[in-house]
Amino acid sequence: MTKQKNAAAPAPNPANKALMALVAVLLVAFMGVYAKMSAELEQAKARAGGASAAAGAATTPRRTFNIVNGHDHLRQRSDLDKYLAAAKAAGVKRTLFVASSLFTINGPSYKASDGNEENTREILKCAKEFPGAIIPFATLHPNETDKLEKLKSYVEDGVMGLKLYTGHSNFHDRPLYAEEMLPIYAYCEKIGLPICWHVNLNIYREEFTKVMLKFPNLKVILPHFGVAFWRPGGSAMGWLEKILDTYPNVYVDSSFGTRSILVGGLERISQNADYFRDIYERYQDRIIWGTDMVVTGNTEKTQAWIESVLQACRDFQEKEHYTFWMAAKGCQYADPAANNIGGRLRGLNLPDEILEKVYEKNIEKVLARD
Repeated sequence: MTKQKNAAAPAPNPANKALMALVAVLLVAFMGVYAKMSAELEQAKARAGGASAAAGAATTPRRTFNIVNGHDHLRQRSDLDKYLAAAKAAGVKRTLFVASSLFTINGPSYKASDGNEENTREILKCAKEFPGAIIPFATLHPNETDKLEKLKSYVEDGVMGLKLYTGHSNFHDRPLYAEEMLPIYAYCEKIGLPICWHVNLNIYREEFTKVMLKFPNLKVILPHFGVAFWRPGGSAMGWLEKILDTYPNVYVDSSFGTRSILVGGLERISQNADYFRDIYERYQDRIIWGTDMVVTGNTEKTQAWIESVLQACRDFQEKEHYTFWMAAKGCQYADPAANNIGGRLRGLNLPDEILEKVYEKNIEKVLARD
């Protein structure tokens, strides 16, 4: 019996062959782009201070400033050493730590009224351990019945200012001009005690203005440009300018927030550098440098991480162009809309005379007591 020959295999479909070839080409191209993005991300991270050696090499200023960080948070004493080491490497001489509730430090599982006194006392203790390096600000919750007496005791113990969160949407539970808060404002105005007051001018600008009309000599620092930086040239920024033009004791700080908020702020600066440079030029006597990174025991927040944030917050003011690893496409904190390959950003390249005010002189004016 003759064996049947095997049937010939069907000839490959030319269309399938072309499709497979196209897929292979696209796969190779994708791997190339991915490799390039990964390499650029690592390069940006190294340049901006992602590694301690690179961070240390990136801190040489064009001149030496006695830099004061005018806004940050500290969870507890055990988190302080890494911050102070990073601050020294980044050229920061003093830091204003605002006291915080557990809501701010540990998250929304806590109430805004939890932990305010404990954190105030912790920061006061650190300020006494490191005199001259830490500027302590207390905090209070409006529900506290003895808040005025408590604030007076804090001042006697060395507190140099008050932090209020009541203009933050997560904390706002009554008008800013609520009757129970008026004695606090009156006391601060009387003794010249500054308030670092988170007020979102997009939402609570009229309430804030009512307070200032009643206490026109109140010293206030509005963090994050009054939370108006998200829309350069928008109505909130316009309102901020009116407030600065009307009340000579109102200041702003240049901090944005932690991680993605920080990157979002740096992207807004980068995309609107001419606008923000004009703001700095016109209000150079009213802007205070700050970071607001929130120093905690989070394992990500190493000394190198802290130093990279400090440096980026300097770079956007000092340089015309710089890189920051968190802004690089592929980093979890990068702004997706920016599509920023390599974390390249545009800075303001401010002159030394403006930087000296922003880093040194303006905060000293705020802290000076009559």
